[in-house]
Amino acid sequence: MIELKNVWKNFKMENTEHKVLKDINLTIDEGEFITIMGPSGGGKSTLLYILSMLDTVSSGEFSFDGKIIDLKREKEVENIRQKNIGLIFQNSNLIASLTPLENLLLAMNSRAGKREKKEKCQELLNMVGLLQKKNAKVTTLSGGEAQRVAVVRALVNNPRFIFCDEPTGALNSENGSRVVELLLKVKENTGCSIVIVTHDESIGKLGERRFFLKDGVLNELV
Repeated sequence: MIELKNVWKNFKMENTEHKVLKDINLTIDEGEFITIMGPSGGGKSTLLYILSMLDTVSSGEFSFDGKIIDLKREKEVENIRQKNIGLIFQNSNLIASLTPLENLLLAMNSRAGKREKKEKCQELLNMVGLLQKKNAKVTTLSGGEAQRVAVVRALVNNPRFIFCDEPTGALNSENGSRVVELLLKVKENTGCSIVIVTHDESIGKLGERRFFLKDGVLNELV
């Protein structure tokens, strides 16, 4: 479980303090599918980065499995994140000089042998219909194909939580739908929790719990 209690996030720009997140309270339980909608500049990405332990809070508490975590303790945070969290961004962020298979292998932190790692990565690529392109150049993949590789890259370490920052924002509607369908399939098969930040209402309405974030204030939709 991940829990935020009375979380504020402030940024200073030219001697002016901007309150990006204001008194956020949010709990994410095991196996939940949560969507967070809102306009650009409302704080959605900042909230996602805190939930995924990529950013710190200005005040308030961040708890993981009931333990309060100091997000400034980089070693502890990195250990928790590697074992429990997968990330998917708007752009695939694949390493262009590597193949899809090599991108997945690089992301793995398993102590399994090279053969076992390769077999698992190939199973993941097969799951998204890209096994035949495992050794292709990343630059030859379409946008939709690259994002599907990014989705399974987030799965290589069997995360309990997957956080997605506008995962379909750079795709056309058809490929965007495929990515969302894939994420829902992943949740069904693995029992992980998925949190999607999006401005797309058609995706936002799919959440089992739906939130709207505007001007730093988070409200749950009913």
